[in-house]
Amino acid sequence: MELFLMSSAVLLSMMGLYMGRCVYLLPLRPKHFIHGICRALKASNGDGITPYEAFSAALGGCVGTGNIAGVAGAIAIGGPGAIFWLWISGILGMATKYAEALIAIRYRPGGGKDNAGGTMYCIVLGMGRGAWPLAAAFSVFALLASLACGNIVQSNTLALAAASAAGALGFGEHIGLVKLMAGIITAALIYIVLRGGAKGICSAAGKIVPVMSAVYIIAAAAVIYMFRAKLPEVLKMIMDGAFGLKSMAGGAAGFTMAQGIRVGMMRGIFSNEAGIGSATMAYSSPKNGADEAETAMLAAFDVFIDTIVICTLTAFAVLCAADYIPYGYAEADGMAICLSAFSKLMGSGAAGVFLAVSSALFAFSSMITWAMYGERALCFLSHDRGQGIYRICFAVICLIGSLSMPGIVWSMGEVFNALMALPNIIMLIALSGEIKRASKHYLAWRGRI
Repeated sequence: MELFLMSSAVLLSMMGLYMGRCVYLLPLRPKHFIHGICRALKASNGDGITPYEAFSAALGGCVGTGNIAGVAGAIAIGGPGAIFWLWISGILGMATKYAEALIAIRYRPGGGKDNAGGTMYCIVLGMGRGAWPLAAAFSVFALLASLACGNIVQSNTLALAAASAAGALGFGEHIGLVKLMAGIITAALIYIVLRGGAKGICSAAGKIVPVMSAVYIIAAAAVIYMFRAKLPEVLKMIMDGAFGLKSMAGGAAGFTMAQGIRVGMMRGIFSNEAGIGSATMAYSSPKNGADEAETAMLAAFDVFIDTIVICTLTAFAVLCAADYIPYGYAEADGMAICLSAFSKLMGSGAAGVFLAVSSALFAFSSMITWAMYGERALCFLSHDRGQGIYRICFAVICLIGSLSMPGIVWSMGEVFNALMALPNIIMLIALSGEIKRASKHYLAWRGRI
């Protein structure tokens, strides 16, 4: 399984290089990037889903507990150098996700009259009906991933976060009851949001994601500012570790370049979801508004926020302030490492509550977005039937997940994500000519190529 996931990460990285060439490095051109984002965020679709809401939903799907505990765990497993390769995965992923969104906006069923869309429709409409089995395979993997990583793992994380907060507030003897109540409340809220359909999900994400991201970014930045004198040393550790140099100090010494690449690239790619094709189901939702290339620019922006901003801030906070990082320990508790760092800013009790609430909000935003992805996949397979049953099942599984041990489910979810990437990559390669022409046209329209 580890070899399969590593091979997938390498394949997605190569795809990022190829897509970067096809889109003329458009997401890496600051002038066009910023201009496109600003125009897309200002666009309004009346009563429909706006580009901003689609962006919030997609960002909520990829910003999760992996941005907190996952980053700290990556440092423990792969050394500080893993962060450099996480950055590389983010830079490459920006081009891939831009290309995914661009083609998803172009190939929407009914010409965009419905909220439906995604890689499965791009395959059928762009590659022909003969490619339906490939689209069906993508939909099946997306449906399974929505119930595994998108539900059980996240609901369990949310319940553990609630239990952690209860412990920090002195209610440790009622952990079991707290987890059960967290599961019931989460399941009820999830079902209420899902009944609002895609518009309700995107609207909820538009309210939750910006606030939770901003608060976490401010707190992490404050920790880094407290220990700003250590930043040169931290940067040196990251660069030395990235290339396997022997000049690293302390327990970080001895990590190989291959180890850093493996951990950093895998954590980065499966955090920002670039190349997996999941976000195409969010960015295909807006019916009108901004230019398609400008809306697609938001997809590159969510990779930037997820990987370059939030993951980096977590990494710097941990490397600057954590008392102890168990380097080389594959089962390292990433949340405990983060707690050690944030405790320097707000004390252990307040830090525990803050990280618990942040994790809960990150998990909830991921769940509602992945529920939308799973429902879209089911609708494609069942010709728009079964949404009601899916929503009930998703809520029930959410309650079960809050009381379960999701270790094997997490591994299965990562495999389903990687399997989703295969049809998506085939689609991107098949339609790369259109991606290239659309990007060239946009650059020409903007007066520069």
